[in-house]
Amino acid sequence: MTRSRRYLNNLPNINKIKDLARDILDCELKLDRVIQDNASIKNEILTLETQLLSIDKAEYPQKIKNIQTNLNELSGVRVGNDKKITELRKEIYTSRSLVDEEIREGLSTLFHQAKSDLEEAQQAIIKHQQLVEEAQNRFMNSPAEEFPKYRDEWIQLVKTVIEDEEEIKKSEKQLEAIKRVYKLEFG
Repeated sequence: MTRSRRYLNNLPNINKIKDLARDILDCELKLDRVIQDNASIKNEILTLETQLLSIDKAEYPQKIKNIQTNLNELSGVRVGNDKKITELRKEIYTSRSLVDEEIREGLSTLFHQAKSDLEEAQQAIIKHQQLVEEAQNRFMNSPAEEFPKYRDEWIQLVKTVIEDEEEIKKSEKQLEAIKRVYKLEFG
């Protein structure tokens, strides 16, 4: 059973990965057909060789010649199929390597974006915490008539700091998820 790789849909280069996956699937289908053809050719060769051994050589020289001609043709086809199998396996291997490179590139892009988001959120929280402290000082030192105005400003800034903290947690979770996926994919 294959494992689900739904997280790949979040990669920025998913279309390229899907194209490569289609190419791999096409090659694997071609490979299966060629392998099946080779198996049937091998069976035909064995059948012809068995017939060749069972025929009296003196009585049926033309039949022996025909069987040997068929054997030579089938052997040529089999050699051609063996070459196709080798080429298809190389192509599949190359395409899988390209998929791995694309996944690495996509994960790297997501990682750098998440790291950038984390740094932005950390800078924003520092800025907003300073504004909260300033608003709290104004709030505490304000006359009674301006008290509600500064209190509302302080409350709004505290909400902003809380949102910044949530953004930091979200970015940290994203970074951890990306690291986990990278480890899962590439060990």
